[in-house]
Amino acid sequence: MLSPNKVEDDDGFEDDDGHDDCEMRDRDILCSGSGKAIMRSAKEDAPCRRKQAIDLVSAIKELHTLNSQELSKLIRDADNDTIQWTTSNGSSNQIDLESLARYLSVHLIAKLLSSKQDEELFRYLLGGLRLLHALCDLAPRNTKLEQVLLDDVKVSEQMFDLIFYMITVLAGFKQESQLALLHSALLACSLYLLTAFISSQWHELALVLLAHPKVDIFMPVAFSAIHIDIQFLQVKLSAQFTDTGVRSNLAEVNRLCQHCEASLQFLQSLCQQRFFRERLVKNKELCGEGGILLLAHDIMKLPFCEESSYLMAVVSRLKSKVLSILLHLCEVESVSFLDVAASTTAGLTLAKSTIIQVLELLKTMFHGDLNGHPAFSDKTYPRGLLQLNAMRLTDILSDDSNFRSYITLNFTEVLTTIFLLPHAEFLSSWCSSESRLSEEDATLDYDSLAAAGWVLGVLTSSDVPESTFNACRVPRNSYAFQRTSLLVKVVANLTCFIPDLCKEEKDLFLNTFLQCLQKEIPNLPNDNGAERAAIISQNLRSLLVHAESLIPGFLNQDDVQLFRLFTAQLEPLITPESNIDQVEEGNVGNQGSPDIHGRGGGGNQNKGVSDDLTMEEVNQLNIGIEDPSNNLFRQEQRTDLPQTFTARVVHESEENAQNIETNGLDSTSMQNEEKLLRKRKRNIMNYMQITMIEQALQNEPDMQRKAASIQLWADKLSLHGSEISASQLKNWLNNRKAKLARAAAKEFRVGSGGDKQGGSGTDPVSDTPESPDEFFDQAPAPAPSSGQGSQQNRNLEGIQYAMVTDGQGEEIGKSGVPQVSGTWVGNNLDEQQKPR
Repeated sequence: MLSPNKVEDDDGFEDDDGHDDCEMRDRDILCSGSGKAIMRSAKEDAPCRRKQAIDLVSAIKELHTLNSQELSKLIRDADNDTIQWTTSNGSSNQIDLESLARYLSVHLIAKLLSSKQDEELFRYLLGGLRLLHALCDLAPRNTKLEQVLLDDVKVSEQMFDLIFYMITVLAGFKQESQLALLHSALLACSLYLLTAFISSQWHELALVLLAHPKVDIFMPVAFSAIHIDIQFLQVKLSAQFTDTGVRSNLAEVNRLCQHCEASLQFLQSLCQQRFFRERLVKNKELCGEGGILLLAHDIMKLPFCEESSYLMAVVSRLKSKVLSILLHLCEVESVSFLDVAASTTAGLTLAKSTIIQVLELLKTMFHGDLNGHPAFSDKTYPRGLLQLNAMRLTDILSDDSNFRSYITLNFTEVLTTIFLLPHAEFLSSWCSSESRLSEEDATLDYDSLAAAGWVLGVLTSSDVPESTFNACRVPRNSYAFQRTSLLVKVVANLTCFIPDLCKEEKDLFLNTFLQCLQKEIPNLPNDNGAERAAIISQNLRSLLVHAESLIPGFLNQDDVQLFRLFTAQLEPLITPESNIDQVEEGNVGNQGSPDIHGRGGGGNQNKGVSDDLTMEEVNQLNIGIEDPSNNLFRQEQRTDLPQTFTARVVHESEENAQNIETNGLDSTSMQNEEKLLRKRKRNIMNYMQITMIEQALQNEPDMQRKAASIQLWADKLSLHGSEISASQLKNWLNNRKAKLARAAAKEFRVGSGGDKQGGSGTDPVSDTPESPDEFFDQAPAPAPSSGQGSQQNRNLEGIQYAMVTDGQGEEIGKSGVPQVSGTWVGNNLDEQQKPR
């Protein structure tokens, strides 16, 4: 609605003297500093002189009601590019196609600058955006539209200004719930207009946005605007099934959910692009002042509406998507998102409040409360990777010095309840190759024309199809393995003690676990502490065996080694007093208890891992709780542990412990504390991901030259492990090609040099595209003696090559199988072969 002092020409544009300076000043105050920059730019670009006589107001009001087919027909039938149509009152109207395309965005900016923000303005703007979307969709099939909308730089700048300014206004909008649907539709349509006139490929769109001078203004206002819509949704969902007096139209709530998800998905897709998220982490408003965390906090607080399968699923996807955004930001290496988030007291408080929401969600999901669908519904919807993303974030937080102790104090109780599960239930939940439940990731296929048309009343519910998704179900075995590996990693992270970073956390996890165990035991019906201690030990050992089978595809050696440490620390501390003698013989909990494979307990049957962790073995692990000066542990020992448990502390000199050969544990790796305590490098690609890409390369050997294929496979691979960016995959492909070329050249050189034994002469390490350093950790190979290694490296002719490694699996040289004839290290091999 135009103010009375506005003067509008018949061409739909307002003169400069028509702007209300007071209103502009008030709006400048309303919006943030970043918003003012866009408003100044928009005001400068607004038309200040009469253009060609065109009626854009009528064009918007009439043409936005047409569907794509009807508008396309009008354009095809245009005489000299002049569109003619019959208005709603029966009169005839016309407009020049080029003028419509060229000045529509500028006209909408002028409306934003000069009109009161009310329902009438929002409906008018949404109609204008819907018309712009339709024109952009038709542009590739119409030369004139393509030249103006897609190729004209000036028009592109105006489109950017319209979108940026529109989002700025929406970010500063005062909350009025009656305009929630219009507000959310305007935001989603504004964001997706970027894909309409720039590119639908997210990596291309991200690069264009990063090159724009106002990108650092766009980022915070986009997150602020979606935050307002989430607050609208919070009110609607809370009232929908709790207060029958204020229930909203269910269809409106569903559409509000759709718009919120579309906008959040847009930001998530941009954050999947490495360069974009690196720029995002450096934005002060979003990361330094907690803008992203505040959005995540409020999304995690959205209530699950179990009465509606659709609403329950969409809330789950919203939470999954915002956790995905946080995960992507945590992957940035140039700046630590978690360090920035914890840099201020207010930021740290907000981060912890958000983390509590994530941990509470996991606690609920582990109890199975949110794993099923409403019984009355025969329609299921994808819910996103909510549990998996929550566990991934917990894994990262438990490995971060800012939040490790917080995770310990607030998540250990959940871990305790997991390990207290009956053994059969624990095996099926955490040690199985197939999960009983499997989440399904999904991308909303958002139709801006249909969504805006429904809000404006142009389309009815029957004309708008139900939301469609590009779903991708993670294979059940892969999902189960990822879920289990994350549980092991969290325990490993909390067990890992780094003196230089967290001196106050020494034994914090172990003692907290014992405290939680003490609190849980009295509440368990028909059970006593001794029986439950045996179950915990049994569950831990079964998980340890299963974890070893996940190396190297889903876990590395260090994670499993630290989990073994925790098991060895805990078992003697929860040993029933009645079984002390059996403990010292290493037999507790083993009589007749089957392992994961159904075998009887006892012995060293489980892949070389001892089922019997003796007291000597605990001492050999150097677990750090034997210091009598440790006040926290002494308190645990005297007062806090239930009487059914005994805290056993072994006092052995460190010198003697170093000499003990642990049954089932590699002594070299166990004694190497430095390796366990250092930060563990995260794997880039797991075994399954490498297998998938190797198979794809058989059909598409030149994939590294095709950007679209690289992006496609990066997205596919990310569903089966850690997120892989297109640039990372391209580097991997280039490295793979280079290694194969080097191997082929080496084989040619050795072959042409006259290999006496006729061997290939290839280096089996270099010939393999996936080296351990780049992709995943391999089991450490035993190191040869220094003398042997030096001798072999001086004689690399006529042998097949191999790699010489140290105790940590690091390459220290090349070696190989020696020749069987001639001279070797000064000895005549032919003479030694003669019978004596």
